[in-house]
Amino acid sequence: MADRRRSAFELLRVEQRASARRLIIDGVQWLVYELPARDLDRRSSPSLVFESEDTVRRVRDFPPNWGSLSDGELEKVSWSR
Repeated sequence: MADRRRSAFELLRVEQRASARRLIIDGVQWLVYELPARDLDRRSSPSLVFESEDTVRRVRDFPPNWGSLSDGELEKVSWSR
């Protein structure tokens, strides 16, 4: 059962990455996408994921309108906790 949940979550992640917003910060391309909380996540909150080729940042407290923020505003969100 846990394998099925993990597989479903990974499939969702792949789908979200495919439609992610692309952001260039200091010459590095980032994919930005939202993921729902996982079943065993004690925080039970969605995450805004910032993913580059070699780094992943997960932001738990982000504005609901993150998709309409400017690139500069979204970059600031990527550094919040």
